[in-house]
Amino acid sequence: MSRSVPKRRASSQERIERILHAARELLDRQGLADLSIYAIAEQAEIPPSSVYHFFPQTGDVLVALAQQVFVELDALLLQPLAPAPANWMVLVAELERRFQGYYQSNAAARELLLGAHELSAVRQADRLHDRQLGRRFQDCLEAFFSLPVLPAEVDIFTLAMQAADKLLAVDYQQHGELTPAICQEATRMMTAYLGLYLPALLPPASEEMS
Repeated sequence: MSRSVPKRRASSQERIERILHAARELLDRQGLADLSIYAIAEQAEIPPSSVYHFFPQTGDVLVALAQQVFVELDALLLQPLAPAPANWMVLVAELERRFQGYYQSNAAARELLLGAHELSAVRQADRLHDRQLGRRFQDCLEAFFSLPVLPAEVDIFTLAMQAADKLLAVDYQQHGELTPAICQEATRMMTAYLGLYLPALLPPASEEMS
């Protein structure tokens, strides 16, 4: 007589991924207002107690989901650029285009990072990630251009991205989407601000500053 093979129990990490995937699916269809541990559990097809085990509150799920979004945003800066940008303004416009395209195709990311909510833990995590993303943004420019001496007291790249994101957030909260006109204005805002510190023509990174 054949013996039945016991069903493999999902690992903790697999259950966490299942919970986060369910939360993202719900955010893709609805806003944060109707999100709950019970709704996430139903979407994930697991008992609510399993969700509570890993995430005692809905906000804990959203912070973990935001961390996934941050990784995806970071990856946008790692994508190759070809051909090499003619100047730093072209590079900034391309990087901002990637961020805007990501938000336009990811409803959950829009709701978490651009939506009108008061989840302080998500906001705090976003501000921390902004600083990390600002450094990576600067690294992208330094890979192609030799930058001038920049002010030490302010992080101009983080501020530029935060200003653009604020404009996108207002657009999303007013219209429920990102409109082409405001996306263009966000890019112009970022470029104009950075232009206060970066000359229009920068030498290639392979050349030493004279």
